[in-house]
Amino acid sequence: MSFLASLRFRLRAAGDFGHHVLTTFGTQWLILGLALINSAVVARWLGPAGKGTLTLATLVTTSLVLFLGGGLNLAHVYYAGSRQIELPRLTANAVAVSLPVNGLTALLVAVFFLTGWWQRLLPGMPAEVLLLALTWFPALLLREYLLGILQGRRRIPAVNLVNLSQAALTLVGTLVFVPGLGWGLVGAVLAVVIAGWMALGLTIGLVRREGARFRPLWDRRLLKATLSYGLRGWLANILQFFNYRLDTFLLNGFVGATAVGIYSVAVALAEMLWYLPNAVGFVLFPRAAATPAAVMNRLTPRVLLITMSLTALAAAALAVVGRPLIVLVFSTAFAAAYLPLLALLPGVVLLGGSKVLVNDIAGRGFPQYNSLGAGIGLVVTVIGDVLLIPRYGAVGAGVASSLAYAVVFLIHLTLYRLVSRRTRLPAPA
Repeated sequence: MSFLASLRFRLRAAGDFGHHVLTTFGTQWLILGLALINSAVVARWLGPAGKGTLTLATLVTTSLVLFLGGGLNLAHVYYAGSRQIELPRLTANAVAVSLPVNGLTALLVAVFFLTGWWQRLLPGMPAEVLLLALTWFPALLLREYLLGILQGRRRIPAVNLVNLSQAALTLVGTLVFVPGLGWGLVGAVLAVVIAGWMALGLTIGLVRREGARFRPLWDRRLLKATLSYGLRGWLANILQFFNYRLDTFLLNGFVGATAVGIYSVAVALAEMLWYLPNAVGFVLFPRAAATPAAVMNRLTPRVLLITMSLTALAAAALAVVGRPLIVLVFSTAFAAAYLPLLALLPGVVLLGGSKVLVNDIAGRGFPQYNSLGAGIGLVVTVIGDVLLIPRYGAVGAGVASSLAYAVVFLIHLTLYRLVSRRTRLPAPA
C-alpha cells in the first residue's frame, strides 16, 4: 500500500470512528432528554416512593438479563467485529441460547414467588408490579443478544435507532397510562414492557436486513466459542453491575423506598456524564476487535485523555447547576438529591475513563482481565455502603460509590498498560 493510500485509509478510519462516537453521543442525549421527561412525569404523579418502586421493579428485570445472559452479547460484538463467525450463525446461536435461559428464568421466578423469598428481598414491592415488569425479560434478553451483533458489524446507527425508539415509546406509554388513564405504578411499568417488546421487533427487522437466521442453531463448537468469550466478560459485568446498583438495594433495605427515589435522581443526573464515555467505549470495542494492537496503542490513549477532560468539565458544570435543575425537573420534593449528586461526581468522572479502557481490553480478547478491577471495586462498595448508608443515607451511598469508582479506574489503567504490550488472544475456532 502506498503512503498516500495508507494515509487516506487512516483518515477515513478516524473519520468513521469520530462520526460514530458523535452520532452515538447525540443519540444518547436525545434518549436522556426523553428519559428525564419520563422520569419527571413519574416523579410528579407517583412521588418518591412510587418512583423508587418503579426503579426497583425494572432493575430486577435488567439484573436478571445481566445475570443469566452469560455475556453472549459481548461475544457477539467480538466475533461479529473480527468477522470470525458469520452473522447468520451468530443470530441462530442467539435464538438457541435464549430459549433455555427463558425457561430457567421462569423456573427461578416461580420458586421465588412460591417460597415468598421475593418479599424478603424486595420489601414493599407489590406482586403484580414485579410480575408485570418480568414479562419484559424475554424481549430484553434477545434484543441484547442481537444488538451485540449489530454493534460488532459497526451498524452503529441501527443500534442507536433501536435505543432511541425504545425511549420514545416508553415516554409515550407513560403519558398515556399514568396521567392519561390514571393507572399509576402499574401503568408506568406497562409502558416500559410494551416499549421493550416493540424495540425487539425493530431489532429483528434490522438484523434480518443483514442476513440473519432465526431458526435455533445447536452447534457445539459455536456455543463453546461464544460462551467461552461471553462468560469471561460476563463476570466483569456482573461485578461492575453491583458496583453500580448494590447501593440502591442496600439503601432500600436500610432506609426505604423514599430514599431510593431521592437517590435515583442523583444517580440519573450523575450518570449523564457517562454518555460520552459510553459512546466512545461502544464504538471502541468493535474497533479494537478488528484493528492491529499497534494502532490501538496510539488511538486509545488519545481517546482516553479527551474523554476524561470533557467529562470533568461537564461534572464541574453539573455541580454548579445541579440543585436548581433537580427542583425544576423533579420538584422540591427531590431537592435532597443534590448532596448525593455532589458525592457521586468525582468517582463518575474517573469511571468514565475506565469505560474507555475496559472496551479496549475486551476488544483485544482479554475480557476476563476487567473482572479484577470490578471485583476489587465491589469490595470497596460493600464496605463503604455498610459503613456509610445506615448513618448518612443517600449521601453515604454516593460517597461509597465514588470511592469504589476511583479504585476501579486505577486498576483498569494498570491492566490496560499490561495488556497493550501483548497481542490479542487466539479466538476459538
